[in-house]
Amino acid sequence: MSTDQLTVTDRLDRLDRLDRATGGHQTGMASLVLGACAFLALGTLPAAPYLVLLALPLGIAAVVSGVRALRRGVAAPSGRTASVTGIALGSLGVLGWAALMVLWYLVDQAVSR
Repeated sequence: MSTDQLTVTDRLDRLDRLDRATGGHQTGMASLVLGACAFLALGTLPAAPYLVLLALPLGIAAVVSGVRALRRGVAAPSGRTASVTGIALGSLGVLGWAALMVLWYLVDQAVSR
């Protein structure tokens, strides 16, 4: 059967199977690694305070990568788990970064008075 004879449903079904077969677990793992790095960057505050600034871009990248993997339909359950964990860790990294920026601002305001 040629692609001209396929119905729209058949074409979407084929695209869905191709998308799931592309190894979505790798994208889930990328999200997990980025999220873990964003979360761990917050732990560097006592040793290297400026390294904490990496938590924001790493966290955003983890969330975007994880959402993209889930929207594509990651085939393996481990890939879905890795994506969700990466999104959670990335979100914690972004929220931690925001909390530290607010804390630094409040300390600066208290010291300058």
